Amino acid sequence: MLLTLLTLIPLVALLICLMVLKLSVPKSGAISLGLAVALAFVFFGFTPLGFAVAIGKALWLALFVALIVWAALLLYHLVSDFGAITVVNASIERVLKDKFVAFVLLAWVFTGMLQGIAGFGVPSVIVAPILIALGFSPLKSVAAALMGHSWAVTFGSMGAAYFVIQNLTGIPPEHLRYPLWIFCTVNIFLAGIGVCWIGFGAKGIVKGLAYVIPVATLMSMVQLMLVSNEMFHLATILTAAAGLVWFFGLYKIREFSGRKSPISEEAAEATEPTEKPKHKLSLVQSTAPYALILVLLLSFQAIPVEIREAVALAPSFPATATSFTDEESSVVPFTVPEARNYSPIRLFVHPVFVLLIASGTACLIYKKAGIWDAGKFRNAAKLTVKKGIPATLALVSLGSMSLIMMDSGMTFRLARAIGDLTGDFFPFISPFLGVLASFLTGNNTNANVLFGALQYNIAQELNVSTAMMAASQTMSAGLGVAIGPTLVLMAALATKQEENVPALLKKLIPLVLIIAAAMGIVNYVLIENPWLMCQIYGCEDCGHYVLY
Repeated sequence: MLLTLLTLIPLVALLICLMVLKLSVPKSGAISLGLAVALAFVFFGFTPLGFAVAIGKALWLALFVALIVWAALLLYHLVSDFGAITVVNASIERVLKDKFVAFVLLAWVFTGMLQGIAGFGVPSVIVAPILIALGFSPLKSVAAALMGHSWAVTFGSMGAAYFVIQNLTGIPPEHLRYPLWIFCTVNIFLAGIGVCWIGFGAKGIVKGLAYVIPVATLMSMVQLMLVSNEMFHLATILTAAAGLVWFFGLYKIREFSGRKSPISEEAAEATEPTEKPKHKLSLVQSTAPYALILVLLLSFQAIPVEIREAVALAPSFPATATSFTDEESSVVPFTVPEARNYSPIRLFVHPVFVLLIASGTACLIYKKAGIWDAGKFRNAAKLTVKKGIPATLALVSLGSMSLIMMDSGMTFRLARAIGDLTGDFFPFISPFLGVLASFLTGNNTNANVLFGALQYNIAQELNVSTAMMAASQTMSAGLGVAIGPTLVLMAALATKQEENVPALLKKLIPLVLIIAAAMGIVNYVLIENPWLMCQIYGCEDCGHYVLY
């Protein structure tokens, strides 16, 4: 019991430092890291080899994410300093004259489309600056982009997180697809409502339902069709594309009928007029770097998988084990298997390459347009370095804390204690565990690696559907990405809001917990009433449902 309580110390310290003491992310991460290291060595039998391996993994993961951070920062400062984002803003205002529509469509649906292609923080890095340029407050813009894209994470990045949880558990796709769709549908609806709340409060929710309900319904139906045909890698992109078309169509129908869009007057009052473009850039020139990102990422999907997998750089790490046994634990000592080709940086998959190509293309466009200024380029590079260094330090400290807790068995003990404590109510608790894993690791894929097998094993012990529990894990982990400190920091840095990370977490954490609770209720009801799932599967015998 004492050891279980000790595992909470680094997490509680991190939250206190960020939200109460309002320390910076690097400082908060460093304090939590120090506590995790001390606890791991003194109470959990952590070894020097285990420490070295955990730090090595953390440094590599920090490099993996930092490359995206630096490249995204460079692109942002280039398009911002040369005025391209101002042109994009003006064009959006011409097409979507109602700012409520623009806010919800961009933050909720367009971010999902970007997540489907790129992921790794790209949606919030791209969309939040556009929302700010439209006149919305930076805090609302970043929070909305983070919340809005959360529904798209599991099937995003061409289904990366889905394939992790499926391969990890071995659950057949035909049994996993419907539970995944159910939880994703819950998140689609509630993420849309959450964006309305972030932007416009309670009135935004009430009047925003005129868009959220029909758009979310269509998106859910499209995704059902895709997962039914096991097209998991397209389950986010095509779902979001359908949502964009239908959302814009609804807006045009309302506009043509002469009806005012929801809270259009309040939205206009809540924002400031957008600055007029300062340069002679066309919309095509201004959006070309972003369009190129989409084209390249989609084009790379045509490359055979074996080639994409082969062109990669990744280290390998040996297996480790704690130095003493713990009679209270079911695993004695706690072991970590060998990690071969750990988190590979793939040429045709990692976003850094397309972001750098986009930045180079932007420079060429600005030269051709006659607005090139070497001073502005140097300023963009300088700002990138200035913000990239503290971001990288934060990634190292948070990643190191997470890996040390994972490899020392601290996170496993905490998760197992939650399962033992909750018993039959674990299906309700399951989504909160997924959120916690994502908060610790920073992304859905690593969260599934951390707790995916654990949730599967607990489901077996409770003799309940492993498919439901696995789906709960990965979908709630996708939701938890919205409050992952590393992703929040990336979005904050890209919009010059690094000082507002605590405020962002305060705004997002309650919403994430509410959605996780809704997922928990759905999970509990379906676990307790397996015949409901059998109606979806179209079977007469629920035996396979309990097994999977």
